[in-house]
Amino acid sequence: MRVMIKFLSQLFFISFLLNFVWEITQMPLYSEMGMGIRSDYLEFLRIHWEVTAKDALMVVTVFLLIAIVLRNWHWANSWNKGWIMLWTALPLWQGIVEYYSIYVFYRWAPAEIMPLLFGVPVSPLLQMLILPSAAILLSRHLLTDDQD
Repeated sequence: MRVMIKFLSQLFFISFLLNFVWEITQMPLYSEMGMGIRSDYLEFLRIHWEVTAKDALMVVTVFLLIAIVLRNWHWANSWNKGWIMLWTALPLWQGIVEYYSIYVFYRWAPAEIMPLLFGVPVSPLLQMLILPSAAILLSRHLLTDDQD
């Protein structure tokens, strides 16, 4: 149980760091409307810390849901259907969040330079394909190093 808690803590922390860098880096791909207005630095940081925490929680939640569905806490130790579930669930979840945030709640809008896929910004979809995998692999690696 202690190992699982340590892994999930590392997964959250690494996901948070990776997603925070991504969130700040992709800002030019969004307009100045709504969340993320860059003229108020402290508000900008607060919003992005909050969004990043939600991203990291989303990664941990999906990791745990996959473990429950597969009844295998170690699903990420080999290439299996858990990875396919991860690569499907997170971009789909993020696509729904983006769609509602842009077209229903008007919380933010993509800039003209943002590529869209079916009206959904591509950057956050790539974010949820790339970063969770990297966070899981890094967390797994760190945990293995600790046990040696």
